[in-house]
This record gives sequence, structure tokens and C-alpha cells, in this order.
Amino acid sequence: MPTKKQTENQVANEVYYGIIPILRNERIYGFWDVFFATTAWAIASWCYVQGGYIATMLGAKALISNTIFGMTIAGIFLCFTVLISTRYGIDLWIYQKALFGYKAVLVIAAITIASNYGYEAINVKLYANSLMILCKSAGLTLSEAWNPWIGMTCVLLGWWIALIGPKAIGYTTKIMVPSSLIVGVIILILLSAKCSLAELAAINPVRAGSGSNWERYMLVMELNVAFVIAWYPLLGVLPRLVKSERASYWGHLAGFAIIQAVVVSIGALTGLVMSAITGVESTNPTEWLIVLGGPWWGGISLILISIANVTAQAIAIYSVTVSTKVLMPSLDYKKVATFWSAWCALLVFWGGIWDYYQTYIAIIGAICGPAVALILVDFYIIRKQKISIASLFQSSGKNAYTYTNGYNLPAIIAFASGIASYFLVYDPVNLVPKSKIFLYTTATGLSMLVSAGIYWGFSLLKPVNNYLRKDCQEE
Repeated sequence: MPTKKQTENQVANEVYYGIIPILRNERIYGFWDVFFATTAWAIASWCYVQGGYIATMLGAKALISNTIFGMTIAGIFLCFTVLISTRYGIDLWIYQKALFGYKAVLVIAAITIASNYGYEAINVKLYANSLMILCKSAGLTLSEAWNPWIGMTCVLLGWWIALIGPKAIGYTTKIMVPSSLIVGVIILILLSAKCSLAELAAINPVRAGSGSNWERYMLVMELNVAFVIAWYPLLGVLPRLVKSERASYWGHLAGFAIIQAVVVSIGALTGLVMSAITGVESTNPTEWLIVLGGPWWGGISLILISIANVTAQAIAIYSVTVSTKVLMPSLDYKKVATFWSAWCALLVFWGGIWDYYQTYIAIIGAICGPAVALILVDFYIIRKQKISIASLFQSSGKNAYTYTNGYNLPAIIAFASGIASYFLVYDPVNLVPKSKIFLYTTATGLSMLVSAGIYWGFSLLKPVNNYLRKDCQEE
């Protein structure tokens, strides 16, 4: 195990390269490196939870078309943000100082990263479910009250691995990817053995009588779009290491949208089969594995899920901690890792993320959608793809992104307006549209359009444009 000093040096290097722009000749990743790295994240077990939920509303054909189309379209827009990091060799959060302001970016980062951590709480829940089912198969039945406490072993193991440092994270990735892939292959084989394609296409979802077909289709579209947009807070770490913008864009799109859509589709089809077998909706992949695979294959799959979820937890803690230190380098690495681990533990014991999954996805869409839209408008339209590196790092006395005491007021107004529009057309608690607009744009799509439109509209006013483009004076 590395010494404390060695770990601190490794982490310091990671943070250093997250802050200081990386030159083209220092980049190490090509398309395939990005593809495999993003795929490793995209095929985690939360994909099966997503698939299980959307399987309650649509049949097989509609599920596949909706998921592939919706996630790919969302990914096409989302991945334009990674080009900023690749072009300038900086973390996306560093760029967002230009968008939100020096102080506001810290607030936005805290909100989006904290909300995004619900996915890790889902992984911890699945880890605990797996171990409890394995204990039951061994003759030891535990009450549900044990679930969060068992889950804490996943959080603690992930925290411990993250503290060891970057090399340990590299090793855990090599464990996570094959474990997740094997689980996916096992589920696909078990699914094929249970029913034919014709039988699968004939299965009706358990909520088939709830709302019109188009309404349910757009509700699923909303869940799928928000699921992809949720990658936004974590997009800044990898693309700055990629050699070309083309490799960065297509590598991220392939992993975070297309491959993820395929895995979610597998989960959705499995959820359909489970509802046909049991007569009730099932969104828990740990239940699927035992029902479809029996004690032998189900047990192997549950062990693999447990291993994969511990490594996913470690990677998440490490990545989020480094991203946090990128914005605030003076923070202690161990304390930041402990804070985010404690936050995950709080979410696990609360249990609300799992119990109100669809509402949680709505919150992610409401927050991350407007932020992504603002990035695209700010960089590609208002700034015409030009930013001041000196002002981003506040070097040589350059402070063009101070705005109003560190807050870009037009961007914040547009951000808040996008969030408000989301809840005007969609009720994420009762999971019903509140306006017909939802049936054409989804709530996340509308929030993006509103934020983008308001911010762009502000920029057309000359005084506001001068306020936003003080960095032009440095050119």
C-alpha cells in the first residue's frame, strides 16, 4: 500500500492536471480509451433499475425505440460540452466559471454533484440487496432493517479504496468492467431462455391502462433523457485527456448514450418478462436474477453485482473528490472523500432515492438540463467558442468573470427559469404531465429550451452583452 505521502502526491498530481490546461502533446487518450472508460461507467447496475421502471409503462418495441432514440438524442447535445474540455485541456467546471461566475459555480457544483450522488445510493442499495439474498439462500434470513447497515460496508470499502489513491482506482476499474459485463451477458442469456421474441413483444406493461399510449411514451422519454443528462456533473475529468475533439465527442457519445441505452433496454425487457412471470411490476434487478437464473446463476450474478458496486462506489468517491478539489484545491483530500461518503450514507439510510426513483430522476433533469443548455448557448453562441484562460485562472490580474460579486445574474435567472418551467409542465411526485407542452418537449427538454432562450435573449441586449463579454477586452 502506498504511504500517506505517496497518496497525497498522486492526488495532488491529479488535481494539478485538473486545474492546469493540458497541452495537446501531453494528452494520452484516443477514441477507444474514451469509449472503454465511459462504457465502464455506463453499464453499472443503475441501468437495470432504470430499465425496470420504464418497463412498467411501455411494451417491448416501444421501449427499445424510445430508449435508443431518446438517449442518443440527449447524448448528441450533452457531448458537445466535452469539446470545451478537450479543446482547452481543462475541467468543465473550470470553464463554468465563465458561465456562472467565480462564486456561483461553487454553488452550482455543490447542488449538481450532491444530487447526482443519488445514483451511488442506488448502487449501495443493490449491493445490500444482493448480500441479503445470498444470506437468505444460505439459510440466514435478515430483516429489512439490516439493509442500510449492510450497505454501509459498500460505502466504507469504496471510501477506503479511494483513500489509497489513483492506482487503486485503476485496479478497481479493471474489476468493475468485466463484472458488470458478465452480469449483463447472464441477464441476456436468461432472458432469451425464458421467452421468444414473439412472446416478449406480446407482453403488456403493468401500467398499460394508465394514460394514453403517447403520454406514457413521453413519460418514458422524459426518464431516458434525464438519465443521460445526469452525466453532466461528471463530464469534466476525462475529456481534457483526449488527443482530439472528434475522439472525445464520439467516445463519450458511444459510452454514455448508445451503450448505456442498450444496457437500459436489456433491463427494460427483463422487467417486462418479470412482470409477466410474477404478475406485478419489478424494478429490482437482484430479484430478477434469482427468479430467472435460480440459485446457481442468480447467486453468481449477485456476487458479481456486489463486487462491481463496491468498485463503482470507490471510483465515484475518488472522481467526485478530485473534481471538488479542482474547484477548491486547498481542501484536504481525505476530508472531502469522507464528506461525500457520509453524504452517500445519509442518502442510503434515508432511502428516499430508491423509494421515489422517478421523482429523483425528475430532480436530476430539472437541475442538469438547464445547466447543459446554458453551457451550449454560452460557449457556442454568445462567446463564439472563445474564452479567456487568464480570467478563468484569475492570473495576471485578469478577472473578467467576476460579474456581480462572483455571480453571473443573467445566467442565474435563466437557470432558475428553466427549473421553474420544468415543474410547470410536469408533476414529478404523482408522475403526471401538467400541460400538453410536456407531450411534445418533455419537461427536461422544455427546461433546456427556456434556459437557453432566456439567456440568449439577455445576450441580445447590448448592456448585458457587454456585461457577459468583458473577456473580449483581454483579446
